[in-house]
Amino acid sequence: MPDDGSFLRTLIPRRGQIFDPRTLWFHPRRPREDVVAYRNRRLRLLLEHAYENVTYYRKLFDREGLKPRDIRTVEDLRLIPVTGKGDLQFLPAGDVIAKGLDPGRLRRSRTSGVTGEPFTIYRGPFEWLPHGLLRRRAVRYLGLGVRDVTANVTWVRPINPGAKRSFRPNLQSIGLCRQIKVDCMQSPGDILSRVADISPDVLTGYAGTVSLLAQAMEEGPPHDIHPRFIMVGAEVLTRAMRRRIERAFSAPVYNLYCSHEFGMIAWECLKTGEMHTGDDGMVLEVQRGDRPAAEGEQGEVIATNLHSFAMPLIRYRSGDLVTRGSETCACGEPFSTIRDIRGRMIDYFPLPDGSLLHPYEIVSRMEGGSEPWIRQYQIIQEKVERFVLMVVPEGSPPAEKLDRLKEDVGKRLGEEVELEVMVVPRIEREPHGKFRVSRSLIRTNYTDMDLKAGGDVFGASQD
Repeated sequence: MPDDGSFLRTLIPRRGQIFDPRTLWFHPRRPREDVVAYRNRRLRLLLEHAYENVTYYRKLFDREGLKPRDIRTVEDLRLIPVTGKGDLQFLPAGDVIAKGLDPGRLRRSRTSGVTGEPFTIYRGPFEWLPHGLLRRRAVRYLGLGVRDVTANVTWVRPINPGAKRSFRPNLQSIGLCRQIKVDCMQSPGDILSRVADISPDVLTGYAGTVSLLAQAMEEGPPHDIHPRFIMVGAEVLTRAMRRRIERAFSAPVYNLYCSHEFGMIAWECLKTGEMHTGDDGMVLEVQRGDRPAAEGEQGEVIATNLHSFAMPLIRYRSGDLVTRGSETCACGEPFSTIRDIRGRMIDYFPLPDGSLLHPYEIVSRMEGGSEPWIRQYQIIQEKVERFVLMVVPEGSPPAEKLDRLKEDVGKRLGEEVELEVMVVPRIEREPHGKFRVSRSLIRTNYTDMDLKAGGDVFGASQD
């Protein structure tokens, strides 16, 4: 696509579209009405931009007989139909990103490895700034200082030589925002040894992995790890897992709810235990059937990103279930709240040799678009030595693609394991409404009793 100067003109058609420093970095005591007014202004700006510049949303609005002027406030959003991942998943990039933008010059993030539904998110060159500030505000509230060292136990992806560099390495070079990643696919003992070497002020990572580390701390040799506090996300955190982590590390555990699509969605209130919703970064609707959920009712998350203009996401179904909280948190901060988030559940897989396999070792095969024909997938461990990989394809995949997928995943499982690849028309969600990309019938942290008791659950972490 030729660069005729329309790239920046489309991305920033007017002042404040990407970043408004007066209103993004809210003081904790800023009045709620200021937050609501700012959110409505951002929403109107986003809708006008999407209708004028994004083919998918123009068609959606025209089909419903809507114009951007029909939606003035968050309450009016219900006039717009919900968009699911499947609606956008296989559309051409030109239909979902703003006109005048070259997809090759945008930042891309593919979410296939953790959701089971491959999907590419495009972001403009400036959109990292508001998302980064909103995340920074949340972790600062929890107590993370700019000079603290964080050990992040996460999925360490291979470095893409062509990827754009982030601003974080430059800050780390001067001793600020120092975050050291530790590969979650290592054995618990190796992870703990690495974390001990780092001696972090704060430990963060996937809830299931940190819980496994806590178990290893209690059952194995001692490790000199003393974080001031722990932040977890990306997976379901049951109350039993929280207690185990706090007991093993003698540190409080704080919750973050994030996703690739929306960045920082919510963070734990230190006073009430509810989750503050980032109302100046997104609109989070809790939908129960065909109506908004009342306080205390559970519903599905329908979200609108107020700071993504390169690829707008408007009334997007995330797949998570939450309980709607109060309109303003009782602690006095100007944010609405949610409770009991039912998000992603990830099981480790015990193998015949006695080792534990992180499911990302398997689903990384679908990471990065190497298998673009896969619409959705799920891996189930029926026995220690038997796995079933269910795949929902786009169209009819050739036999050689299925053979290649089976061979590649089989190598990760080992010769002692039987693997069956099944092509299916759909994969059903769990009784609680959430899709599980990995499920072990041999070993799991998650039970119906845990969830009914009100387990704390989190969405996809960005890191």
